Amino acid sequence: MKHTGRHTGAFLLLFLTEGDSYGGKLLQKCEEELPINPIDSSILYRTLKQLEKEGAVESYLDTSVQDKPIKMYKITEVGKRKLEEFQINIETKLKNLSFFLNKYKVWKESNHD
Repeated sequence: MKHTGRHTGAFLLLFLTEGDSYGGKLLQKCEEELPINPIDSSILYRTLKQLEKEGAVESYLDTSVQDKPIKMYKITEVGKRKLEEFQINIETKLKNLSFFLNKYKVWKESNHD
């Protein structure tokens, strides 16, 4: 099954609670920290653009470190509320997924085919 990155926004907002960041660093965090990473650069930037449109993140140009400006992202108050909504949504889904896994396990153990 192909992963779609359905919760990409949740992960990006969560990473941005640790501090402002740029797209490449966020992608690196996804690759290093997510147990299963469905997020590629096109999904990441598309999601950041959508989050910015929704007011969940703001971007700005940082010129303090490098010769060329780098686009940085930071979470907003709207983003923090959206993160709470993601948390509730994920907990609800997790309950249903746990039900499925438990029910499947019972079936699999009783079915010796």
